[in-house]
Amino acid sequence: MHELSIVENIVSTTLQFTNEHQIEKVGFLTVQVGKLTGVEPPYLQMYYGDLTKGTALENSELKVEEIAPEAFCRCCGEVFDPEKERRMCPGCGMGDYEILHGEELTVKELGFL
Repeated sequence: MHELSIVENIVSTTLQFTNEHQIEKVGFLTVQVGKLTGVEPPYLQMYYGDLTKGTALENSELKVEEIAPEAFCRCCGEVFDPEKERRMCPGCGMGDYEILHGEELTVKELGFL
């Protein structure tokens, strides 16, 4: 599962930040995950506790915000959900679009104690 390596990267990056800013304890970490990434939030939660033991993140809450897919049709300007519409614009029926949201995988915020 690629979620393990994703959590390892999130924890590593966050700990680098906490070390640089001399932060001793984190209360929560919010991550945004786009539905098009294929990342399963329950697996992020599952690995998080084990990977944060003995660090400034230990016992912190991992909050996961799922970002819905959204696309912009280059032909007619319609904004739509590419998964719901089977990757075709409901306005013109074309498949020439740009993904606006749904591919995010970012740390949104940290809450400190």
